Amino acid sequence: MEKTQPNSMPKILVNSVPKSGTHLLIQILLGIQGMKIAPSWVYEQNLDELIKFDSGTVTPAHLPYSKEVADRLNNLGIRTIFISRDLRDIAVSLYHFALENRFGKHPLHPILTKFQTDEERLMVVIKGYSSNGIKWPNILEFTQSRYGWLGASNVLCVTFEELMKNEQSREQALLKIVNYLWNDLKILRMSKDEIMEVMFNSIKPKESGTFRKGKIGSWKNEFSKQHKEAFKAIAGDFLIQLGYEENHNW
Repeated sequence: MEKTQPNSMPKILVNSVPKSGTHLLIQILLGIQGMKIAPSWVYEQNLDELIKFDSGTVTPAHLPYSKEVADRLNNLGIRTIFISRDLRDIAVSLYHFALENRFGKHPLHPILTKFQTDEERLMVVIKGYSSNGIKWPNILEFTQSRYGWLGASNVLCVTFEELMKNEQSREQALLKIVNYLWNDLKILRMSKDEIMEVMFNSIKPKESGTFRKGKIGSWKNEFSKQHKEAFKAIAGDFLIQLGYEENHNW
């Protein structure tokens, strides 16, 4: 296998719904020789930072969708990969991540610590919180603004489930990524199979600073009947729209 050339590497934005597998996707991309992580995340107000990054830079973001931002990314020549996940698993992952407060500054942490039980804390993530001027959005408000990327042009959309369901599903997702990033693999001096192999082997969830379980359907072990009913009332229709359920009978 020969070394890849720096000028053959695209600038990549890994945009995601929080707790959907951002770091998993970054691991996959960094497995390719010549790729490197950006020095910082980007936000709507500092998109032009992407201009300064070298070819082969992988930049993480949680950007809400807007046509203006999408057009700006296209004009900058950025290849955007959007990753999303079942909102129920997002809720569970967010609640655990914020409660653990591994990095010491999660804004949801002081709200969750006001409650005595895990059941109450998970309900806060689902229903939101508002008291004495302190607010946190419900699960639909927290995530919905980012799902507009699903219909955006020149954006590749993958799901956490595609990457984690089984080996066949993962291979198909990795193939989508390779085909999206490179029209001509000759410039990489690698075969498609070689690229997919290094991407596959780079998946090491436990080495991620945000990893907890990385499972599909963990919500089934944590949602009570009350959690289910609250979630259906708030985001049940959106869950159907995203294709995770056919109806409210779950």
